[in-house]
This record gives sequence, C-alpha cells and structure tokens, in this order.
Amino acid sequence: MAAHVRRAFGAASAAGLLLAPGPTAVAAPPPPRVERVSTATDGSELTAASGGGVVSGDGRYVVFSSADPEGGVDTRLYLKDLRTGRLTQVPEDLVYTTGPMLSADGRRLAYSNGNRYPKPYVYDRVTGRTEVLWPEEPPQDTSYELGTATAISADGRHVAYTIGNRHGDKYARVLYVRDLNTGTDRQISPLPAEGVILNAWLSADGRTVAYSVSARTGQGTEGRIRVVRDGHVSDIGTGFSATLVRLSDDGRRALFNATAADRPTTAYLQDLRTGRVRQAADTGAVAADGSLRDVLLSGDGGLDLLALPSGRRHPVAPAGATALPRAVDRKGHAVVFSSPAADLVPHDTNGVPDVFLRRLN
Repeated sequence: MAAHVRRAFGAASAAGLLLAPGPTAVAAPPPPRVERVSTATDGSELTAASGGGVVSGDGRYVVFSSADPEGGVDTRLYLKDLRTGRLTQVPEDLVYTTGPMLSADGRRLAYSNGNRYPKPYVYDRVTGRTEVLWPEEPPQDTSYELGTATAISADGRHVAYTIGNRHGDKYARVLYVRDLNTGTDRQISPLPAEGVILNAWLSADGRTVAYSVSARTGQGTEGRIRVVRDGHVSDIGTGFSATLVRLSDDGRRALFNATAADRPTTAYLQDLRTGRVRQAADTGAVAADGSLRDVLLSGDGGLDLLALPSGRRHPVAPAGATALPRAVDRKGHAVVFSSPAADLVPHDTNGVPDVFLRRLN
C-alpha cells in the first residue's frame, strides 16, 4: 500500500514537472545605493557646504540648507525633486534658517528663520505662499518675541510651533498647533511654562501631539515626554530622563531615548494604548520611519538602520555622518544624511560637506 502511494505521488510529480513552465529568474533586490542630493539641477556641485537634510514621507523630495555661495553668513533652503533632479530655492530672504521639515507629499515646508528674533514659517510650493505662524492672542504672562517651527503633520494641514523670548531658557515656553485650513491655533502646553519644549511630533492627521520638556531640578536638568490627544494629557517614558525621537504616523507608538545615571542613552518604544515599554536598541536613536519599525542609530562607526522585526542592521553612512530626526521616509526605504566624506559618490571634488541619500530598497 505504501509503495502504491509512493508510485502514484511520483507519477503526479513527474506530470507536474512536464506541465510546469521552466524556472523563472527572480530579480534580486537592488543593492543599497547612495546619491548626492546637494547638487544643482544639471548635476553640478554646489560650492558651499550643505547640511540639515530631511526627506518627505513619500521619499520624493529632500530639503536641505546650504551656506551663502558668496561667503556670507546667510543660510538658504533648497528643495530637491529626486524624480526630476530639479533644485529650487525657497523664495524668501532667509537668514539663519534652521529646522526644515516637509509634509509627506513635499508640498508644504515648515522652518524657522531669523537671527535675534527668529519666527516659524510655512511655505507652500504649489501656491508659492509663505505664512508666518504666531498666535492671534499670545499669553500675557511674559514677553514673546521669537518662535520655532517644531513639527508638521504628514497630511500637511497642521504645524506645531513654540513661542518664547531670549531670556535664559525661555526661548520655547509655549507649544501651539496651527490648522492651516482654518487658520486657528490650539495651545497645547499649559501655563505656567513646564520648561523648554523640544522635539515635538504630530501624528499624520495632526490629532496627537507629543513633545519633550526639559526642566531644571535640584539634581540638574531632567527631560520628560508628554502626549496630548483630543484634550487628554499623559506622560510617557521609563521614569528616567527622556527625550522624544518620533511619534508614529498613526499616533499609537512613541520612540524615545532615555538616560539613567549609571547607563548610556538607550532607545525605547512605548505603546501609547497599553503603556507597554520595550527597549528598541542598545544605543540612542536618531530617527525612524512612520511605523517605527526601522530605526536609525548613530555610533562611532557611522549611521545604521535597524529593522526591529528582524533585528538586522543595515549600514547607511560612514563615521562622521550626521542625520536629523526627519531623515527617514515613512517606509524606511530612504535615509538622508550629511557627510564630509569625498568618496561616497564619484566626482565629489568641492571639498565641503554634502547631503546624501541612501536608498535601501
């Protein structure tokens, strides 16, 4: 009986081999590749140093800053369309421009601009309109003379920004979220001020806001993380001093770095629905994709992208490279970084740091 079954199975297998088409070659995934972003539309080098690159969620656009090619102190913002290669300058008289960030489709760009009294701005590349962000009625508890853009939602509708003044550590006292469709501002952080507000993030729809607060204590400076959704406020973390790295696009998880007195900085993930916290890496995180599955780590050897489901680390950039919190696209397929290295791409002869993008898929 067993022999009969084996003969029948063998015959069926042979018939299947006769009827099946020949083997089909499966294309291997393309190897990781690096391209220089800080180039002109025709591909020629920029003569001034470039840095501060961030990528749109869809991975098509990169915005970066570059020094005045004439040697002045001004910094200029440039938007690179990676599909067409077109480089355009943000059409404003920019001075000491910092902190650029893009909506997921690259349409809206938020940034801070100014020297003594910087202000937060939003530029719409489709309409060409630039809008300054400032509450219609600032709080009356102190003077407010400067501000900083801190986050933009993936849908491009909401922008978080802080206001403060030049006195001590009061430069980022109060956090607001502007609805660009309605023009209304929502005050997020309470008064009196909790401390210096840092590293704010918005969920893709703008409903959830997470931000870090750095406050002085009797033991020094301590960082904590606050999450606000639909008026509900909660604090997250491990109990140690912590700094927010990123909020997931769905607003359900947060990635943060925590530092204990006797331990190095370590990256953690927290589920905001259950409160569960788990260690994500044995070092601090720099950035992550929209789902917080791919986390960018920085170490002595350079930048690595850690795939949390598998634990596999993908080299991204060599030692000396730097990246910003918005350096990874929403799927973890592209990472933007700055590097002084001259051997990452051919014909890099300008002798200054450039902005690069590494594609991993």
